[in-house]
Amino acid sequence: MTYQGERARPVTVKDASELGRCFEVSKVRLGADGHVSHVRWTEVNTASNLAAHAAIVSTAAEVIDAIHDGAQVAAVFPALEVHLPQRLFVIVEYENGGEFMVLAGPSAPGRNLSDISGLDTGGGVSPPGRSKGTTAFRAGLRKNTFAVSRVGLDADGRVAQVQWGRVDTRKNAWASPEVVVPVSEAVNALNAGDRVFALFASTHGHLPERRFVVANYDGGLRTIVLAGPTAYEREVHDMDRIEPTLRVP
Repeated sequence: MTYQGERARPVTVKDASELGRCFEVSKVRLGADGHVSHVRWTEVNTASNLAAHAAIVSTAAEVIDAIHDGAQVAAVFPALEVHLPQRLFVIVEYENGGEFMVLAGPSAPGRNLSDISGLDTGGGVSPPGRSKGTTAFRAGLRKNTFAVSRVGLDADGRVAQVQWGRVDTRKNAWASPEVVVPVSEAVNALNAGDRVFALFASTHGHLPERRFVVANYDGGLRTIVLAGPTAYEREVHDMDRIEPTLRVP
């Protein structure tokens, strides 16, 4: 299976607008449904570890759009003596089409949504200054990128298995051999902040033209779906299929 990385694919302005940018969320406001509705955040210059501008209040939808476009958004937690490690925000998509931002990975003492400072009614801004994150902000947030070349679908047409591998986007090449795994591994990778792309056949090889996000269904079923609006010949059913002889380890 050939792989042509992100540098080989046509990138629209929207796709590249947030790629490589890092933001910190210092305060959140929760809506009546318990999900984040607003945040107080600022961009961090990863070279200097300084805030790039004054913190502002934005809607959760704006943060979700930034994550979709490639930004990394981390929560910072208050602490009396030492700064607690950050946690990345990821997007959870529900069957009804709603999207919410949640913290990646399992719960951790002092590092859960309820531990982030609350956003007061007035909002307000804070002046630019040194990031509250560690000086290794870039290293702490750097995640893996995976590419899915084939999918196995269940009886309802939902992704049950993936054939994937980790890719080196700097070298435009596979960084590990492809393997067939249950879709739960892709779900876990997305929840941990990794990026997972779908590969579609083209005259220039298999290009990662769309990203996967997590979808939750009734009964506790969790799988992956392609982010964004439908696209001609760029849906899950257009991808190459896992052969029946390939079994999940």
